[in-house]
Amino acid sequence: MKQNPCRYCALSTEVYGKYYSSHLEQCRDCENLKKHKEYLKTHRKFIEGEPITNLTELLQQEWVMWYHRTKHIEVFKSMQIRIVLRWLEIGAFRKAIRKESEEN
Repeated sequence: MKQNPCRYCALSTEVYGKYYSSHLEQCRDCENLKKHKEYLKTHRKFIEGEPITNLTELLQQEWVMWYHRTKHIEVFKSMQIRIVLRWLEIGAFRKAIRKESEEN
C-alpha cells in the first residue's frame, strides 16, 4: 500500500501516531494528497450504487456505503433505530457494489 503523503509534511496534524491533512488551503490544493486519494479509490473493493431509502432495503444488504465508506450491516444493526432512520432520511446510505476483479 502506498504511504500517506501527509506523513512527512510540515502542515499535517498527528493524532495517535496517524497523520492527517490540516484544514489549510495548501492541503486542499496538495497534488500529492489528490494523487493518494485517487490511488486509494482505485484499490477499493466496492463502489457506490443507488441510494437506500427504507429500512427493509437496508437490512437486505450485507455491505453498505455510508458517507463514502464501506461498512458491514452488523455495524448498523447494533445502533439505535432512531439514528439509523435519521441517516436513511438524510440519504447517507448507498448500496455497495463489489468491483469485478480483473483476474476472472
